[in-house]
Amino acid sequence: MSTTVQSARPGQAAPEAAPDRVAITVGLAVLGVFVTYVPITGVSVALDTISRDTGATTSQLQWVSDGYIIPMAAAVLSAGVFGDKYGRRRLFSLGMALTVLGAVVAGLAELLGDHAIAGLWTGQAISGVGAGLLLPTTLALIAAAVPNPHARGRYIGFWATGIVVGLAVGPLISGTILTVASWGWIFLPSVILATAAGLIAHAKLPESRHPEGRHLDWPGQITATIAIGASIYGVIEGGAQGWGSAEALVGLGVGAVALVLFIVVELRSDAPVMDLTLFHSPAFSAAGLSALVALFSVVGTMFLLSLFLGSVQHLSALQIGVRLLFVSGVAAVASPLVGMLMARVRPMSLLIAGLLLNAVAGLLLLGVGSDTSFGAFAWRLSVFGISLSLMLTSVTAVAINAVSWTAAGMASAGNTALRQTGGALGPAILGAIYASGLQQGMSAAGALHHALLTNVVLLLVAMIACLVAAASRRQHHQA
Repeated sequence: MSTTVQSARPGQAAPEAAPDRVAITVGLAVLGVFVTYVPITGVSVALDTISRDTGATTSQLQWVSDGYIIPMAAAVLSAGVFGDKYGRRRLFSLGMALTVLGAVVAGLAELLGDHAIAGLWTGQAISGVGAGLLLPTTLALIAAAVPNPHARGRYIGFWATGIVVGLAVGPLISGTILTVASWGWIFLPSVILATAAGLIAHAKLPESRHPEGRHLDWPGQITATIAIGASIYGVIEGGAQGWGSAEALVGLGVGAVALVLFIVVELRSDAPVMDLTLFHSPAFSAAGLSALVALFSVVGTMFLLSLFLGSVQHLSALQIGVRLLFVSGVAAVASPLVGMLMARVRPMSLLIAGLLLNAVAGLLLLGVGSDTSFGAFAWRLSVFGISLSLMLTSVTAVAINAVSWTAAGMASAGNTALRQTGGALGPAILGAIYASGLQQGMSAAGALHHALLTNVVLLLVAMIACLVAAASRRQHHQA
């Protein structure tokens, strides 16, 4: 398909897309985020199986998850520029191709014997880069096709549904496969889905771009990648070897220096990978913090529960997946309703409600232990799932609506990068707290509760930031 849609110049009215183009674009955007989120929870329920098969330690298992999420978070930053310059359809197809390649490498890793875990990390990293290219591209496609913020909210609700459905079915797919095959086969669905999505996009998705004034900011991209990767390495090694260990201190130190360099580089760049002036908006800043904390909570909590249910309650991958379905499955059902709510309720109000409810769910999970029944887990995780739908649907709308439509690609990339960074930090920090608790002689339930309390505190901090941003907005309108 050769049709190319050029975005309007700044100052011009945003072009309205034809209904059929909106349907094609939104449908593929939803499919795109679905494909990128299936591996996150799909791998989580297989961690206990992978550990038994490879002898991987807790810190090595953290890298199985973060090996996917860190490259995703890093690639997100430049994906917006790539899409604006070279075409969002082209970038969508490239992202799907890398997802296929990474899934094939990860799936074949179990044949590598003693090097299986390293092969798995490699495959996860390749797929993570592909996912990072896809996430802001899908949002930018929706923003270009549906420039009206009020109309866009409904479609962002569909987009968020793709995320939570991917999170929901990942554990079930992997759990089912693991009942009949080895862990390498859990990556086959990603190969099939990503191949289909890439082919459909190439044939049906209209091209769109906004190249004016956009070029790659390699110093910003490199320093951001080092800051994210080194910091998470430091956290994981701190939990595994002690916070005073050389590995932890070097990782955290390099991460801090790289973060400072990133800020300096971006403030001086004429085309930054992340325009830091966006953070002058209290709403955008609060949305960024909330996005980070939301996925920190979701991925970190599901990582903890997967380890706890596998190693303490000795459940199979499928049994773990069924329990975690009450998080993402409930969220998948609720997300379209939240999308419709955004036409009547301010996204910021929904985000505040989601953060508060997620904190409540975290407190409820303090009541679980080694003998907690299926039903006792199910209703607690259902509350968590409702909060997930509120957070993921509304936080994106808050971020994009806080800026002009011409900055939608940058805003979506920044918000997505923060969200995925939170997803990488979740297993790293909460996993480190859990491992430290066990090393200090806590029971598995006690270590779990200690980590969950940390999560609750961060959620409440993000909620307070949103309340401050909402109050600032009201004062601005009254002035």
